[in-house]
Amino acid sequence: MHIGIDFDNTIVCYDTLFHRVALERGWIPPDLPANKSRVRQHLQGAGREDAWIELQGCVYGARLPEAAPYPGVLRFFQDCRRAGIGLSIISHKTRHPVLGQSHDLHQAAMNWLQEQGFFDPAGIGLSRSDVFWELTRAAKLGRIAERGCTHFIDDLPEVLSEPAFPKVERILFDPNGLHGGETEFPRVLSWTEIWDKVQSAAAPEETEQGIKEFLAERGFARHARIIALSGGGNNRVYLVPLAGGDAVLKQYFQHAPGTHDRFGSERAIYNYLWARGLRRTPEPLAWDARRRLGLLSFVPGRKLQAGEIVQAAVDQALEFLLELNRDRNAAPSAALPTASTACFSVGELCRHISQRLERLGQMEEGSDLDREARAFVLNSLTPAWQEVGAALARGAAQFDQPLAPRHRVLSPSDFGFHNALLAPDNRLRFFDFEYAGWDDPCQMIGDFFCQPQIPVGLEFWEQFVAVLARELNLEDGFAQRARRCLPALRIKWCCILLNEFSRDVRARRDFARGSATTSALKAAQLAKARRFFQTPLPNGWTAS
Repeated sequence: MHIGIDFDNTIVCYDTLFHRVALERGWIPPDLPANKSRVRQHLQGAGREDAWIELQGCVYGARLPEAAPYPGVLRFFQDCRRAGIGLSIISHKTRHPVLGQSHDLHQAAMNWLQEQGFFDPAGIGLSRSDVFWELTRAAKLGRIAERGCTHFIDDLPEVLSEPAFPKVERILFDPNGLHGGETEFPRVLSWTEIWDKVQSAAAPEETEQGIKEFLAERGFARHARIIALSGGGNNRVYLVPLAGGDAVLKQYFQHAPGTHDRFGSERAIYNYLWARGLRRTPEPLAWDARRRLGLLSFVPGRKLQAGEIVQAAVDQALEFLLELNRDRNAAPSAALPTASTACFSVGELCRHISQRLERLGQMEEGSDLDREARAFVLNSLTPAWQEVGAALARGAAQFDQPLAPRHRVLSPSDFGFHNALLAPDNRLRFFDFEYAGWDDPCQMIGDFFCQPQIPVGLEFWEQFVAVLARELNLEDGFAQRARRCLPALRIKWCCILLNEFSRDVRARRDFARGSATTSALKAAQLAKARRFFQTPLPNGWTAS
């Protein structure tokens, strides 16, 4: 995939700058909306075409440093770089203004890109050789073809509809909603929408070829069939029929540098369990860090239903946690990662939940459903958290005192019966350790009892906590601390249910499903979050 992108009014936003300069020159009334199109319409409607041409030369040249990039465009370039997607900036731009003060418009644009960090190797990392200023529209179209673009993004429908336009996917960037009647091309209002389209356009044939190479390199059949499976929320999952038995292959989502490595965590936990002779999970067969692929044995079985969460099932989950932590103080366990959302103090947990709420409170309001979800966060979850968080802080003897390493545990993290299968031998097999690692046992237990997909009743809480405390030799007062943290963790899980409204999580979902996150899915998650929030805890279960 290689994406070509126009520069003016696509990467750089001129709306307020055109308005400001025209106002300084007394060419527009102060109450004219700060919109480039409205400024152009006003000047041209007044018969001042020369003023409009001169204004463009000034803004695109001497005043360009004052212009800002469109919201989300820098993030888009960074995401494309991490995903290995090629990018070219290709713009039709004269070298000097036709009217007004002379200025090198090409150099001004290059300087702007430099100042915005486009050429920073530690950031976007775009090469100067990937930027092209073409003197004619025909030269621009020729460059799009020469660069091998598969997609091109432009703000002008008349450019995209050129008969000579190369045979590529054309996307109309329309942030001000000026072309609502355009039906010839996909029309997007934001760079977030553009990223969603790019994510869903990943080429399946490239995926299949990489998987077949991976299997062949590890001695498996070169022409093994690869069958896509549904159900993965973060990754792509395939069934691979092999001579020695079926296998499951996971292709892990590519993450930003510095964020939690799901591939690395899952590989580490599976290898650790099987090296120690523990067999309650699928067997890890092969890994490929470069392609981010993991091959696991296929486990026949079925998911439990809500009515089957009885003492025997809970006991098996408890046994698995004890097995995972049986040798947690031995040397090999020290190399295992920290859990993705590990919190080793009350203060760290409170800050983590506050950050989740803050991010959700800043979600984009692109639809009525988005606005409804944001209102639920601001008007219901946030006030509830303020009360719970304050109570938790009051009851914490040492708010920021970290939990001693000897009292920490190895947690599967996203642990529950939603990530388990009942095998034909009536034993549960547990899977999905992408978030796993060292964590506070309070969070591990709270997550197990808060997981809303296949809920675990609080009638199992007391025994579950008591056995863990005794068998793992957890700290004095652990049971009381775990109970006090539960209301906070319930709010955290309300936030998790709303992840579909987060851009970062939508990208993983779209990668896994191969299509954009739907409004129906977002509506379902909002309904679940509301139900979970409204389900009361028994009397006496408070953070105080």
